Amino acid sequence: MDKRRVTLKVMGKEYSLITDHSEEQLSRIAGYVDRRMRELSIVTRASDTMIPILTCMTLAEELLESENENKKLSRELSALKDKIEMEKQ
Repeated sequence: MDKRRVTLKVMGKEYSLITDHSEEQLSRIAGYVDRRMRELSIVTRASDTMIPILTCMTLAEELLESENENKKLSRELSALKDKIEMEKQ
């Protein structure tokens, strides 16, 4: 893909990125980040300088929880595959 400039809006500010990702994908990501930042600003009443940090921490926590859940499901799937293989024998 060719790189192009994409302008995204998060918390009322516009950010220009040069990327090879689709504009649709980046818009979904920016929308998610914007929504989470707005939620945290309401719930925590943190300062404008703290909201990005809190958002990063929250998103990192979500990512790590998802990774842990993915590992757990992978182990369960592997165990089920092993069980099926043993039952075939």
